[in-house]
Amino acid sequence: MNEGLEEPKIAEPTVQEHGDVTLDESPSAAPTAERPAAAPETNWLRWAYSLEFLIAIVAVISLWGEIGGEGHLELIPWYIKLACILGWSWSCVGLTAAMVGQKKVWNARTIRWLLGIILLTAAMGGITYYYHLHEEPDDGGDDTTADSVTTLAPGHCLYVACNRQST
Repeated sequence: MNEGLEEPKIAEPTVQEHGDVTLDESPSAAPTAERPAAAPETNWLRWAYSLEFLIAIVAVISLWGEIGGEGHLELIPWYIKLACILGWSWSCVGLTAAMVGQKKVWNARTIRWLLGIILLTAAMGGITYYYHLHEEPDDGGDDTTADSVTTLAPGHCLYVACNRQST
Protein backbone atom coordinates (compact mmCIF):
# COMPACT_ATOMS: atom_id res chain seq x y z
CA MET A 1 0.00 0.00 0.00
CA ASN A 2 2.96 2.32 0.58
CA GLU A 3 4.67 1.60 -2.77
CA GLY A 4 3.58 4.89 -4.33
CA LEU A 5 4.82 6.92 -1.37
CA GLU A 6 8.51 6.15 -1.79
CA GLU A 7 10.76 8.98 -2.83
CA PRO A 8 12.55 8.53 -6.14
CA LYS A 9 16.26 7.82 -6.03
CA ILE A 10 18.52 10.64 -7.01
CA ALA A 11 21.32 9.76 -9.38
CA GLU A 12 24.59 9.65 -7.53
CA PRO A 13 27.82 10.58 -9.26
CA THR A 14 30.40 7.85 -9.73
CA VAL A 15 34.09 8.30 -10.44
CA GLN A 16 35.56 6.21 -13.24
CA GLU A 17 39.19 5.09 -13.59
CA HIS A 18 40.27 8.17 -15.55
CA GLY A 19 38.83 10.65 -13.08
CA ASP A 20 35.68 11.43 -15.11
CA VAL A 21 32.53 11.97 -13.09
CA THR A 22 29.33 10.46 -14.52
CA LEU A 23 25.83 9.89 -13.21
CA ASP A 24 24.52 6.52 -12.13
CA GLU A 25 22.44 4.93 -14.94
CA SER A 26 19.93 3.10 -12.75
CA PRO A 27 16.28 2.90 -13.91
CA SER A 28 15.24 5.49 -11.35
CA ALA A 29 17.96 7.89 -12.45
CA ALA A 30 17.28 11.30 -13.88
CA PRO A 31 15.91 11.53 -17.44
CA THR A 32 18.43 10.88 -20.19
CA ALA A 33 18.44 11.50 -23.93
CA GLU A 34 16.68 8.16 -24.41
CA ARG A 35 14.01 8.89 -21.80
CA PRO A 36 13.19 12.62 -21.70
CA ALA A 37 11.18 14.07 -18.85
CA ALA A 38 7.58 15.04 -19.50
CA ALA A 39 7.50 18.80 -19.42
CA PRO A 40 4.48 20.44 -17.84
CA GLU A 41 4.08 22.54 -21.00
CA THR A 42 3.28 19.41 -23.04
CA ASN A 43 0.17 18.53 -21.04
CA TRP A 44 -1.90 21.03 -22.99
CA LEU A 45 -0.67 19.40 -26.22
CA ARG A 46 -2.51 16.22 -25.30
CA TRP A 47 -5.75 18.17 -25.11
CA ALA A 48 -4.96 19.91 -28.38
CA TYR A 49 -4.25 16.59 -30.12
CA SER A 50 -7.49 15.13 -28.76
CA LEU A 51 -9.42 18.12 -30.04
CA GLU A 52 -7.66 17.89 -33.40
CA PHE A 53 -8.60 14.20 -33.61
CA LEU A 54 -12.29 14.99 -33.06
CA ILE A 55 -12.21 17.82 -35.59
CA ALA A 56 -10.44 15.57 -38.11
CA ILE A 57 -13.17 12.93 -37.71
CA VAL A 58 -15.89 15.45 -38.51
CA ALA A 59 -13.85 16.89 -41.39
CA VAL A 60 -13.14 13.55 -43.05
CA ILE A 61 -16.78 12.44 -42.77
CA SER A 62 -18.06 15.60 -44.41
CA LEU A 63 -15.31 15.69 -47.06
CA TRP A 64 -15.74 12.04 -47.99
CA GLY A 65 -19.49 12.54 -48.29
CA GLU A 66 -19.08 15.64 -50.45
CA ILE A 67 -16.32 14.31 -52.71
CA GLY A 68 -17.38 10.67 -52.99
CA GLY A 69 -21.11 11.28 -52.86
CA GLU A 70 -23.49 10.39 -50.06
CA GLY A 71 -25.16 7.71 -52.18
CA HIS A 72 -21.92 5.83 -52.67
CA LEU A 73 -20.92 6.32 -49.06
CA GLU A 74 -24.16 4.69 -47.90
CA LEU A 75 -23.27 1.52 -49.83
CA ILE A 76 -19.96 1.05 -48.01
CA PRO A 77 -20.12 -1.16 -44.88
CA TRP A 78 -19.83 0.72 -41.60
CA TYR A 79 -16.66 -1.05 -40.44
CA ILE A 80 -14.76 -0.03 -43.60
CA LYS A 81 -15.88 3.58 -43.18
CA LEU A 82 -14.96 3.52 -39.48
CA ALA A 83 -11.48 2.12 -40.14
CA CYS A 84 -10.77 4.65 -42.89
CA ILE A 85 -12.11 7.62 -40.91
CA LEU A 86 -10.26 6.75 -37.69
CA GLY A 87 -7.05 5.89 -39.57
CA TRP A 88 -7.12 9.14 -41.51
CA SER A 89 -7.81 11.18 -38.37
CA TRP A 90 -5.07 9.38 -36.44
CA SER A 91 -2.63 10.06 -39.27
CA CYS A 92 -3.49 13.77 -39.19
CA VAL A 93 -2.77 13.95 -35.47
CA GLY A 94 0.43 11.94 -35.96
CA LEU A 95 1.53 14.38 -38.66
CA THR A 96 0.91 17.33 -36.36
CA ALA A 97 2.72 15.66 -33.46
CA ALA A 98 5.69 14.87 -35.70
CA MET A 99 5.85 18.48 -36.86
CA VAL A 100 5.68 19.85 -33.31
CA GLY A 101 8.05 17.27 -31.80
CA GLN A 102 11.13 18.15 -33.87
CA LYS A 103 12.99 21.34 -34.67
CA LYS A 104 12.63 20.79 -38.41
CA VAL A 105 9.05 20.63 -39.65
CA TRP A 106 9.82 18.17 -42.47
CA ASN A 107 11.61 15.17 -41.05
CA ALA A 108 11.35 11.41 -41.48
CA ARG A 109 8.34 11.10 -39.15
CA THR A 110 6.34 13.83 -40.88
CA ILE A 111 7.01 12.29 -44.26
CA ARG A 112 5.84 8.87 -43.01
CA TRP A 113 2.62 10.32 -41.59
CA LEU A 114 2.02 12.32 -44.77
CA LEU A 115 2.48 9.16 -46.85
CA GLY A 116 -0.02 7.43 -44.55
CA ILE A 117 -2.55 10.19 -45.19
CA ILE A 118 -1.98 9.96 -48.94
CA LEU A 119 -2.32 6.16 -48.94
CA LEU A 120 -5.50 6.27 -46.85
CA THR A 121 -6.95 8.95 -49.13
CA ALA A 122 -6.19 6.80 -52.17
CA ALA A 123 -7.72 3.77 -50.45
CA MET A 124 -10.85 5.74 -49.61
CA GLY A 125 -11.10 6.90 -53.22
CA GLY A 126 -10.64 3.33 -54.47
CA ILE A 127 -13.28 1.99 -52.09
CA THR A 128 -15.73 4.68 -53.17
CA TYR A 129 -15.03 3.99 -56.84
CA TYR A 130 -15.50 0.24 -56.31
CA TYR A 131 -18.91 0.76 -54.73
CA HIS A 132 -19.77 3.24 -57.48
CA LEU A 133 -19.10 0.57 -60.10
CA HIS A 134 -20.98 -2.15 -58.22
CA GLU A 135 -24.10 -0.25 -57.22
CA GLU A 136 -27.44 -1.51 -58.47
CA PRO A 137 -28.86 0.40 -61.42
CA ASP A 138 -31.69 2.76 -60.62
CA ASP A 139 -34.93 1.61 -62.26
CA GLY A 140 -36.72 4.57 -60.70
CA GLY A 141 -39.96 5.04 -62.53
CA ASP A 142 -41.74 4.69 -65.82
CA ASP A 143 -40.43 7.68 -67.75
CA THR A 144 -42.39 8.40 -70.88
CA THR A 145 -41.20 10.57 -73.72
CA ALA A 146 -44.07 13.02 -73.57
CA ASP A 147 -43.50 16.72 -74.05
CA SER A 148 -43.02 18.77 -70.91
CA VAL A 149 -44.52 22.21 -71.20
CA THR A 150 -44.41 25.05 -68.72
CA THR A 151 -46.89 27.85 -69.17
CA LEU A 152 -45.46 31.31 -68.57
CA ALA A 153 -48.47 33.42 -69.44
CA PRO A 154 -51.69 32.81 -71.26
CA GLY A 155 -50.82 32.00 -74.84
CA HIS A 156 -47.03 31.70 -74.31
CA CYS A 157 -45.30 28.36 -73.75
CA LEU A 158 -41.76 27.37 -72.87
CA TYR A 159 -40.72 23.92 -74.02
CA VAL A 160 -38.54 22.30 -71.41
CA ALA A 161 -38.09 19.02 -73.19
CA CYS A 162 -39.33 18.38 -76.67
CA ASN A 163 -39.33 14.72 -77.60
CA ARG A 164 -41.90 14.79 -80.39
CA GLN A 165 -42.25 12.00 -82.80
CA SER A 166 -42.78 13.17 -86.32
CA THR A 167 -46.15 12.15 -87.72
